Amino acid sequence: MAPPPRRRPAHRPSAVDAMRTMLLQAAYEGDLLKFNKLARFLDKGRGRLRETVEAVTMDTDDEEMKGLGALHVAAGNGKLEMCRYLVEGLRVSVDIVDFAGRTPLINAIQGGSVDIAKYLLEHGANQDKVDRYGFAPLHSAAGLGCCEIVELLLARGAYTDPVTCCGTPLHIAATEGHDCTMKILLDHNANYNKMVNGMTPLYFAISAGSVKCVELLVQAGAVANGEYFIAALTNAPKNVSADCLNCVLGVGLGSSWHATNDNVPVDKMKIAELKSQGNKVVRKKDFLCAAEFYSMALELDPEDATLFSNRSLCWLHMGRPLLSLLDAFECRKKRPDWPKACYRQGMALMSLKDYKGACESLLDALKLDPWSSELKDALCR
Repeated sequence: MAPPPRRRPAHRPSAVDAMRTMLLQAAYEGDLLKFNKLARFLDKGRGRLRETVEAVTMDTDDEEMKGLGALHVAAGNGKLEMCRYLVEGLRVSVDIVDFAGRTPLINAIQGGSVDIAKYLLEHGANQDKVDRYGFAPLHSAAGLGCCEIVELLLARGAYTDPVTCCGTPLHIAATEGHDCTMKILLDHNANYNKMVNGMTPLYFAISAGSVKCVELLVQAGAVANGEYFIAALTNAPKNVSADCLNCVLGVGLGSSWHATNDNVPVDKMKIAELKSQGNKVVRKKDFLCAAEFYSMALELDPEDATLFSNRSLCWLHMGRPLLSLLDAFECRKKRPDWPKACYRQGMALMSLKDYKGACESLLDALKLDPWSSELKDALCR
């Protein structure tokens, strides 16, 4: 029988490996004296300090850390003097990349260091260089709310609308609710109607619950087309702020909720049949099916306030208060003196925890129908 194969001894870090780790630690800490000694030791008198230092990177399975070099870690930890030594003393490339393609500029931004970001830009850092995932420095600055760095990048001519799977910097600012960076981007003509994965920045701002971001986008001219808006809200988080939705509704939607053909006569019998079918399944508490019937009826008659009211009720029972509010708003717009329209709006707002708005809507309903016990009960909740 053949002897078992010998086990290979586990890899043990050599003295050189330890020195390389210590070099990166010195760069991170900004210890110039220690860094210089270690760099010269690793260079072994060849007189190629820049190449020696650039070759030292983090060897790890963590993709967030893999390939980080001395300039990356110094920039990320706010060590300006170390950055100066590396860039001006050793001539390390300002656009050297790690495993993920990130430059020291991105590390400086992620570390929140305005001084280092400014220094790197002044020394030739590429303000538009993207990583392997397509993220540009402007994405990072906008998403982190770094207003000064956003202004620095734009002043250097950074492109305002680079696109990744997550969208443009404006999409990311909206996602994070950073109205300060959003305003700067809009002032520099960022595309507020840019659609990525079927969504514009307005949808992300609504989903984030940022009223200020929604207001900025609406004021800039962002469009919420009816069909797109309904599709977006159907997938939006259930806890979205009603105030965000009201910002959009306050200026009106870019198109009507339902595309209609004015040349086709209204089929009243078909509408009545669909409405009846919807009412039947509501009694069975099949609200999804009912909403579909009401939606089909609205395709034929988008002016029927009752259909909006009924569908608003369905959305509420399905746990979609934003859509419920949207239909309630349309219902009230078409029949402002109808108590039920006010009631539907109030209940949707209550579900969104906008108790002040809910109370106002329910009081409006009570003024129109002061004897309604249902309204009085709702106000007492």
